[in-house]
Amino acid sequence: MLRLASQAVNRQEDDSGDYLARLDELLARSGTNLRGLTDEELLEFGRLYRRAAAALSYARAHGVSAAETERLNAVVGRAYALLYVSERAGLTGVRRFFRYELPRTIRRHARVIAACAGVFLFFALLGAVLTALRPDLLAAVAPEAADAIDQISQRHAGGKVWLDESLRPLVSSFVMTNNIQVSFLAFSTGILLGLGTLLVLAYNGFILGVIAAGVSATPSGVYFWSFVAPHGVIELPSIIISGAAGLLLGLAIVDPGEHSRLDALRLAGRQAGVIMLGVVVFLVAAGVVEGFFSPSSAPVPLKFAVAACLGGLFLYYLAGAGRRDERSASGGARGGRAP
Repeated sequence: MLRLASQAVNRQEDDSGDYLARLDELLARSGTNLRGLTDEELLEFGRLYRRAAAALSYARAHGVSAAETERLNAVVGRAYALLYVSERAGLTGVRRFFRYELPRTIRRHARVIAACAGVFLFFALLGAVLTALRPDLLAAVAPEAADAIDQISQRHAGGKVWLDESLRPLVSSFVMTNNIQVSFLAFSTGILLGLGTLLVLAYNGFILGVIAAGVSATPSGVYFWSFVAPHGVIELPSIIISGAAGLLLGLAIVDPGEHSRLDALRLAGRQAGVIMLGVVVFLVAAGVVEGFFSPSSAPVPLKFAVAACLGGLFLYYLAGAGRRDERSASGGARGGRAP
């Protein structure tokens, strides 16, 4: 009788298996809130909750057996408590976001990030190779780029301190703003079926390759790289990650999967929003390093050592933060039992 009631409430639901057991499994995985679930599982959780709540109403109205009614009431009550709990605010919520939600969301889309990195690096390599083989071609096709290379090489000649300390706060602020603008351009143009994002990544990668190859061919090369490395290990991956956030929007339109395009775009937009919030923080940190440490008179080996440390810490954060929570959630799912 309970299954017939549920079918009457929602005829489009898949009735294979025990949906209450599935809802109870999701409850076990969610822990004390719903952050342990993916966005797809959240949609499923909502559908199952509505179905169970409707079945509970039917059971109470039509005198279904006490055991079935009690089971429904227990599961619906637990789900209700999670759905309508007040969102935690303050430092606790911020800490949980950066410790768990942000790195988990980034890792979930590692393949998209890898694809964006591939596009960026391919065009960076292309720009570097063309510049190394035909420097005259660069001067003819893009004289402004050739002029930029000359200015950069002169700026870093002999490892001199080229940025006055009084100007560093202003430069740091400018760098943050510029990088955030580039990242949001890569993100927002993803709505154009992802093509805009790929174009932004390709262009910036090509320009980076051109300048890197051009300056590396001068005596200032090592000083240039000692300037770029400390902040670049955070800045460049962050821009690539912002491109991945934009590509998520394009993929949601091109291939929405089992969802409607609107639902797929909403899911992708939520995940992309989480990623972009993190990217802004990453770029602020990179801007501080670029404004205050990168142009300093610190020895070249020290700058490369700092770059290695920052890059390692950043990689460790992206790859390892929140892993313990994921293992705990998985353990809860395996240990969950239907009441």
